[in-house]
Amino acid sequence: MILSKRNVFLFIVNISLGCSSFLIWGCKKDAVVVLEDNTPSITSFAPLIAKSGDTVVLKGRNFAEQSPYNLISIGNYSVIPFYSSVNSLSFKIPIGVQKGSYKITVKIGGKSSSSLESLEILESSVYQSTDVLPVNKSIILQAFEGFGKRNVHPRLLFYKEDIERIKRSVLTDPVAKASYDDIINRANSLLSSPLLNYGLDEAKLRISNIHQICNNQIPYLVLAYIFTNDNRYALRCWQQLEIMCQFPDWGANRHFLDTGIAAKGMALAYDGLFDYLNPNQKLLLWESFKKHALIPGKAQIESKTGVWKWYLSDDNWNGICHSGLIMAALAMFESDPSLNAEIIALATNGMEKYIASFEPDGGSEEGMSYWSYGLSNTFLGIESMERCLSTSFGITEKSGFKRTGWFPYLMAGPVGTATIGDDYLYVGKNKKILSYFWFAHHFKDANLAKVHFQACQSVNEFSTVKWNGWTDLLFYNKDLISSGANIQQPLSGYLKGIEYYYLLEKNESEHAMYLGMHGGDNNASHGHLDAGSFYIQAFGETWAMGNLGLESPYPADYFTVTSPKYSDLPTQSVNSPGRFYYYRIRAEGKNTLIFNPDARPEQNPAGVARSVKSVSDENGGFHVIDLSACYSRDVSAYQRGIKLNRKNNVMTVQDQFTPLNNISTFYWLMHTPNTEGLIITANGKKAVFNKNGKTFQAEIISPSQASFEKVDKSASQILYLKETADIFSSVMAGKNSPNKPFGKLQIKLQGLQTKVPYLIRIDFSNGDNMKSSEAIDLNNWTTSN
Repeated sequence: MILSKRNVFLFIVNISLGCSSFLIWGCKKDAVVVLEDNTPSITSFAPLIAKSGDTVVLKGRNFAEQSPYNLISIGNYSVIPFYSSVNSLSFKIPIGVQKGSYKITVKIGGKSSSSLESLEILESSVYQSTDVLPVNKSIILQAFEGFGKRNVHPRLLFYKEDIERIKRSVLTDPVAKASYDDIINRANSLLSSPLLNYGLDEAKLRISNIHQICNNQIPYLVLAYIFTNDNRYALRCWQQLEIMCQFPDWGANRHFLDTGIAAKGMALAYDGLFDYLNPNQKLLLWESFKKHALIPGKAQIESKTGVWKWYLSDDNWNGICHSGLIMAALAMFESDPSLNAEIIALATNGMEKYIASFEPDGGSEEGMSYWSYGLSNTFLGIESMERCLSTSFGITEKSGFKRTGWFPYLMAGPVGTATIGDDYLYVGKNKKILSYFWFAHHFKDANLAKVHFQACQSVNEFSTVKWNGWTDLLFYNKDLISSGANIQQPLSGYLKGIEYYYLLEKNESEHAMYLGMHGGDNNASHGHLDAGSFYIQAFGETWAMGNLGLESPYPADYFTVTSPKYSDLPTQSVNSPGRFYYYRIRAEGKNTLIFNPDARPEQNPAGVARSVKSVSDENGGFHVIDLSACYSRDVSAYQRGIKLNRKNNVMTVQDQFTPLNNISTFYWLMHTPNTEGLIITANGKKAVFNKNGKTFQAEIISPSQASFEKVDKSASQILYLKETADIFSSVMAGKNSPNKPFGKLQIKLQGLQTKVPYLIRIDFSNGDNMKSSEAIDLNNWTTSN
């Protein structure tokens, strides 16, 4: 029975028979055990009026003596008290709580209680750090304490009010609801999926399951828990985290990228599941992060040792690894403020080199795949600093980084995104790569918000989910989108840094003509030998593909450079398999020129192609680049130009070079997905493509002795040139995956003489009344000739 005056439960227990503490009929009434109700209760608090940052003292009953067991909520914020006893709790009002009246709630385990009276919050100024890079431990500590996020969770990527805003938006916004439902559905599927264990890849280098856990599981489980308060998602996440904590390592001494991703996952889980995790679980996460990531990361940065010196690079490793460390250190900051502040300072300073790599126009020399992978992790670290420290210390103020959110839309033609290096292929309207809403959110760029929204709707036209991943839902802002203008892509573009050039016939038409070309540095991170490779889209189809993508998953020798070198004497001999033997990486796997093909790399791996001239007006436009450094072994001078003439709807690719030595064999190459309907005229001067009722034509304008050849697609054969097929057939047997969707249109010439200038010009159009002029020297090009 219940004794109401004492608020206790009465249980009848038969001690001698071992009866349970529930009332069991037939037990002898030998003893009475009285158990007090341990529900927390707030009887009073002071002061009744306060502002953000002030201390509030709660009086009551049944509080936990250990501070971490008490979770205090006020408005949409939750904090842990800095002092606790059975009858008293003291906490600071979190920075950011808006002016208004709020009940105070204390939660201990699964039990909670709210105050009878309301706390009146006055309007208060918000702390804002003014420090800029470089930063040190003291600056980080000051910013953390000043901004007032101590013991506030969640705090990395969203506050509780952000979650409430999202939950309200899904009630009326179908775009938001589709992404919300997708997160819940993915989390539901994970509830019954097998837990993943430690294991290295074939090369004994990578822990593949870390990426699966931290990229494809933790974000969805954490968000589903945050959205629904359903403990099933938190439990499933914890079960996987517990296994991950028992891993012998997170790859810090083999492949620190695994470590950076692991740290990110731990950060999201610790922050998002904070009110679910008990102190022992939180301690295990902290100790695991410290052991497997923080300590080795700090040691490698400070001693300038470790794998590939990721902390000195300017590629995606830099952003991903530094950001992962920053996020986890911010999530677990209170566990060791001094140590965490130190790693945050080191990582923030180190990340500047990666951010600077997007200068001056926002492009990434690593291509779209690694632009997406690197920045989608990096901006999580930046957002975490903004939300926990009030600032990212000016790291995002570089002009290139401000522009990089636009990068995917400047690399896209009407029916595909131009890919370079170790990119995946983004062929077709529905496979064009997307930006992220974070960039518009962070820079308050309404125009980018609108462009991104429109691109998401177009690319994901036939998909229920319109956004580019779960982060877009967090930073989605309808008001920002609605205030943006309808920005059209420039008809001529030159992205400095990555050295990508394009010409577009007109906007708002999937059938517009598009001609692109990649220059840049062959030694770029994840770069291929693709200097000068060109891309053609027209009439709603892709006709020329300048990059065939990557070998996926990466073979163990994919980044190994073996002999012969570019500067070696001509040879038919090869060493063990290596990077420049793979067809997709070699220049013969691109839309480039090839001189005297043999076992050597066909372009100088250290060569750089730079802009010579770019012109655009209402008549059309052209771009000319200098490729002499990329072909220094074979030519004394070489330039390639691309042109689009809007008056006669003709696109041109023109090469001018002077051989250093006699060239016995020369190739002009164009990879195309459309060899089935390709017909070459009897004289070999014209190649006519037919696809989906559309006609596209290539015509040789110069030289007179040149003629086209067709190389059909193959489901099994790698399309090495005749001169290299035998060289690589044995050493690369089974190494290349077939390029099934692509064949080739090519020109082969022999006997080119030393020091004689050559001009190769190919015109492209739909073939209707095409009027091509005679070949004109690149120096004399105009937009209309």
